Amino acid sequence: MSKKLLFTIFAALLLLNSCKKEEEDYSIPVDGDGNTYQTIVIGTQTWMVGNLHTTHLNDGTPIEQDVKWENADIKPVFCYYDNNSSNKSIYGMLYNWYAVNSGKLAPKGWHVATKQDWETLATHYGGLSKAGGALKALEIWREPNTGATNSSRLGLLPTGCCLGSFENGIFEGQGEIGYWWTSTPAMGGAGGEMMKLSYNSEELQGNGSGPDFGYAVLCVKD
Repeated sequence: MSKKLLFTIFAALLLLNSCKKEEEDYSIPVDGDGNTYQTIVIGTQTWMVGNLHTTHLNDGTPIEQDVKWENADIKPVFCYYDNNSSNKSIYGMLYNWYAVNSGKLAPKGWHVATKQDWETLATHYGGLSKAGGALKALEIWREPNTGATNSSRLGLLPTGCCLGSFENGIFEGQGEIGYWWTSTPAMGGAGGEMMKLSYNSEELQGNGSGPDFGYAVLCVKD
């Protein structure tokens, strides 16, 4: 066998091996800060467990922490609920639409869940009208935490949200309502679609939202 052929085979094996390693790396979500997350397979989807909590995009670009929520209508920003960093470990962080729409907020090999991703998830638990119970955690939610079983094992929490920049970063809803951006643009205007769960309903609701609201983020494997 010629040296040239041996070199070609060796190079091909190296390339194949590197591709396999890259795919294996993506099986564990690693965000822009190097945080890792557990995952759950539900049907044909693989969901990240826990809300995103990175201060960098996946290309290393820093995301501005906007305490006063002054720049939420012009560029990617994040905040902690009540501007209290202790909320990060439980609820994750709140991002505006521009951070989501950058296409680089999720770990590489993953994406911010689309509206269709959420709707597909809901089909496993009785559809949008009932799926909320299967998605909600059994604790932290205000009573009665209607329908909560956490049968999905995602354990979604009442994150609350940061209202738009016109409200100067007012926070509301923690303990009662969970809000999540999708990466699906809103129809007929700026901003995107969001999903919502409530303590007094088992419904998974979806609505359009302005770009300067702060919501949590969940990711799905590409």
